[in-house]
Formats: sequence, structure tokens, C-alpha cells
Amino acid sequence: MEKKKLLLMYNPTSGRAKISRQLADLLELFFDADYAVTVSSIRPPYGAEEILTESEPFDMVVCCGGDGTLNHTVNGLMQLPSKPLLGYLPCGSTNDFAATLGLGRELMDDCRAITKGEPFCYDIGSFNGERYFNYIAAFGAFTEVSYTTSQAAKNSLGYLAYIIEGIKHLPFDCKYHAKITLGDTVIEDDFLYGAFSNSLSVGGIHLGDNLTVKLNDGIFETLLIRAPRNVIEMQNTVGKLLSRDFSSEEVRLIRAQHATFEFEEPVAWTLDGEAGGSCTHCSLGVVPSAITIMRPKDAQ
Repeated sequence: MEKKKLLLMYNPTSGRAKISRQLADLLELFFDADYAVTVSSIRPPYGAEEILTESEPFDMVVCCGGDGTLNHTVNGLMQLPSKPLLGYLPCGSTNDFAATLGLGRELMDDCRAITKGEPFCYDIGSFNGERYFNYIAAFGAFTEVSYTTSQAAKNSLGYLAYIIEGIKHLPFDCKYHAKITLGDTVIEDDFLYGAFSNSLSVGGIHLGDNLTVKLNDGIFETLLIRAPRNVIEMQNTVGKLLSRDFSSEEVRLIRAQHATFEFEEPVAWTLDGEAGGSCTHCSLGVVPSAITIMRPKDAQ
């Protein structure tokens, strides 16, 4: 019986080279699952997109790395006429999306989820019709810091505590004036932060549970944090974040299939923690059930 073809792409610098040390064990597990494996190391400028578009067809593509590596892999998959199954072995310093999928517990367990788990179709986001993102497009204060801070620092400080402590020390002129359209809802104000996401949490802020936030419902969650204008508003904003109150003017959570952001001057965005460029007009949408990924059978 002919073996199924699997492409294993890994970032040798992710997770302090954890993948490189356990590569032999991974290959043995895939071999036992009747896969013929082709291994490709991701080394800039020859990234995941280039590897996928220049490779022969595979039954499954497994990417090993952090959220950024997964982002590039999905952008490569979206260029293919026929998309193979996706496997994800999270081993970067930032693996926010992995937790939503029930991954990231232990490397070999994640590998078994690929060979013995179940396929799951999930929605991805589109950014200005040019790039795709797995779970978040964001702008504003802490956007870059949040995704470049080491996991150890996040763990020691507590991610949400780190963000809130930063808010307390921001100057009040740190703001981004924007007109935001979400379906029939139009909001114009000064914002500290904004995100269009498909995840149970954003920056350590839990947006809901599996009953309210679904990865395959064709809807993303838009989190908006208004820029505080004085100490009292700053304290109110911190309180809303701590209590997960998303119904105020300070902190809003709005579900939508499409969002447009209009700024007075170019504003920088990140897509799954990767630089997304700067723009004055951003159009974000949902691509329903675009990717099929393997996840543990006990994932909710």
C-alpha cells in the first residue's frame, strides 16, 4: 500500500531549537502512521510560502514553529489550487492560537493529534484582500510589544497584568482616531487598541468560551479599547478589562463578518504577531472554513 505524503516544515530557531532535538522521534512517529515524510527547514528568505508553492502536492503539511510560522504556512496554503490537511506543532515563544485548538501541551502529544486526531475546518481572516491571518489582526498600543515579548516574561508578569500595567503608564496622547464600520454599526472615536480576532482570548483577555466564540461560525470578534482621556477613565478601562465587561464605551466586543477601519494617517498592524504593514484604510473579512487542521479528539 502506497504511503501518504507528508511535508514537514520546521523553523529551526523556534522554541530554542526544540524541534531539531526531537526531529528523529517525530519522523519515527509519522513513519509508523504510514506517512512518507519530506523535511524542509524554513530559513529566510526561503519561507513557508515559497516551500509550499514550489513543492509537489502532499496529503498533509505539518508546520513546526510559532504563530508567525503558522501564519506564513496558511498564506502559502491559500495559494494552492487544492489544500492538503494541515498539522501544527507549536513550539515558538508565542502560541496563542494553539491553545484555542487544544494543542501546545507536549510536542509528542501534539504529533499524535496529527496522526490520530480529527480534522477540523476553521475560518481565517483576510486583510485588505492581500494577506490572510489565522486568528488576529490588531493595531494600537502594545501590539508589537505583546507579540515580541518572550514567553518567560509573559509568564512571570502575567500577560493581562502586563498589558494593564502598561495602560497605567501610557501618556494620554497615545491614541488612534478611527472610524470603524462593523455591519450596521459605525463607531468613530480615539482608540488605544483594536483587534479583529477568531480566538478565545486576545492578549490574555478572555473573550468567551467555546459556546460563544466559535472558530467555524463565519464570525470574528472585534475588541476595541477606547483611549482614556484622564485618570478616571484609565481606571474605568482597567476595571472593565479585569471584569471582562465588554458592553461599555471604554471596552467593546462586537461580532461581525466584516470590518473596515479608517484612520487619519497610516497605522501599523500585526497579523498573528507578524508585521502587517501600515495603512489608512483597512478592510478585514472572514474566509469561512478555509483551512482543515488536525486537532485532538477531545478538543472542544
